Amino acid sequence: MRQLLVECNDPGLVVTLAEEFENVLRQIDFARAQALHGQLSNLARELGPEFEQAWQGFQLEVPNDDGHPPAFGKRAAASRTSGVDEEHLKHLLAQAAERGLGQFELRNTLLLPQDGPAPETREQYVRDLADSIRWAAWEELGIFQSPVELPDAMAAHRQQLMDEHAGDVLRARACFPAVGHLWIKDSLKQLEQALEEVNTRAEAVMSYELARLDPADVEPNERICWAALAARLGETVEKWCLAAEEPLAYIYQRAALVWLLWSECRGWGPARPFLEKRLQTLIEEAKTIYTADGLAALRLLYDDLRRPPWGGPDSLLAEERAEAEDEDTAVDD
Repeated sequence: MRQLLVECNDPGLVVTLAEEFENVLRQIDFARAQALHGQLSNLARELGPEFEQAWQGFQLEVPNDDGHPPAFGKRAAASRTSGVDEEHLKHLLAQAAERGLGQFELRNTLLLPQDGPAPETREQYVRDLADSIRWAAWEELGIFQSPVELPDAMAAHRQQLMDEHAGDVLRARACFPAVGHLWIKDSLKQLEQALEEVNTRAEAVMSYELARLDPADVEPNERICWAALAARLGETVEKWCLAAEEPLAYIYQRAALVWLLWSECRGWGPARPFLEKRLQTLIEEAKTIYTADGLAALRLLYDDLRRPPWGGPDSLLAEERAEAEDEDTAVDD
């Protein structure tokens, strides 16, 4: 179970590793994150009682509320008793950078953990990594709303069709003398017919443009809009997905794109087989690049996508799931 975070008036402090997420997936697994916490604790002890006291109470954040893991948080009412603590923390982090432990950032947060146990587990850490891959769809792909906007040309075309076919219906119904439920019922029927006409005409042009356009002539962000449209229509998905992938340097960014397109078609229709196969391919590529935890995060993302909306709780990690299956087999025997 993930620990819940609640908003409080008394903020806490969070220390984050200022490292590209790609390097985290390549180099920092759960054990390394725990070791990093231990190294910071040792450094604080070495620098003196004031630094040790300032660092006291910080623990590995699983889950963390912002940014990429690993993060270390101190979420208690006494997190910021004085500005001196923050100054000692800043000096501690500066010393950590000088000694090659890593570049760190200190920030405030208004989110504190809900009361109850907050175990630091590998499963939670992997879930954090998977969540960060999802967030990359918004933060790094430049997509800021869901569902993804239509390509500009298609939005303008459908707007024109709406004006031509639905606008007249609405204006006519506004002047129609009937009142009450009868007016509503008749208006809805006519508007539905008008919208069906708009949809038929718009989708025909969308399908034509998806097949006709050369992605090389389209800006990278606009390619994602076309790819999302292709996923929704279930047409030329491979062409537009691979084109949208092309500028993305890292595997996790490409996985984030697959997650985004999967969300656009809700995991149904002709786009699903290609997207599923594409994510499987990315997982295979990551086997020799990412840590075991980074790879587990991609697999968790894959499992989450394939689970229906009414599915059960979060998946176990691959090896834990395999162990559970082995135990069940032993019991049956």
